[in-house]
Amino acid sequence: MQIKDDLSDAMVEEREGEQTEKPVFRLDRWIPYRMFLVASGTAELLASYYGPRYGLSQASWRILAIAGGRPGLSSKEICHAGALDQFAVSRGIAQLVSLGFARRNAGAGDRRFSAVELTPEGYKVLEEIVAIGQAMEARILESLSEGERESLHSMLDRIEDACAGAVARGWHAVASDARTAASGDDQ
Repeated sequence: MQIKDDLSDAMVEEREGEQTEKPVFRLDRWIPYRMFLVASGTAELLASYYGPRYGLSQASWRILAIAGGRPGLSSKEICHAGALDQFAVSRGIAQLVSLGFARRNAGAGDRRFSAVELTPEGYKVLEEIVAIGQAMEARILESLSEGERESLHSMLDRIEDACAGAVARGWHAVASDARTAASGDDQ
C-alpha cells in the first residue's frame, strides 16, 4: 500500500549506518490539538474580559451560558452539558448565586434536586459576554466563505459524533482498533 510505504519511509531514521524506526507525530498537525488551540485561545480572550469585570471563573462562565440557554437544569445535567466535573459545577453555581447571577430552585418532588436558573442580572451579563464571544467567532470565521462555514459545521457535527462514539467505547477499544488496522496494513 503506497500510503503505508510512504509513512514507513518517513518513520525510518538512519543512525551510524543502521536504520531504526522512529515514530513520527506532529502535535501541530493533530486535529484534536489544533481544535484545542482555537478553543483555548477563544476561552482565554473571553476570560480576560469576564474574569476581571465580573469575577467569573471559566467554569462559571460555561455554567452561565448553559443555564442561560437551558434554564432549569440540575447540576448533574450541567456537568454533562459543559464537560465539567461535579466539584467545578458546584463551585461555579455557588459563585454565580453569590454574585447574584443565578438562583437554585428546589425540586417539588425531590428536595435533593435543584434547578439552576439565571437572574435578570445574570441574563444581562450573559448577553454582554456572548456579544464578545460572537465577535471572536466572526473574526475566526471571516477567512472562510459561507459554503466553507456550512461545511465546517457539518464536519464538526460528524467529528463530535465520532469522538463521542470513541469515548463511549473507551481507550481500550480505540487502541484495539488501531492495532487491528496496523496489522491489516501489514498484509
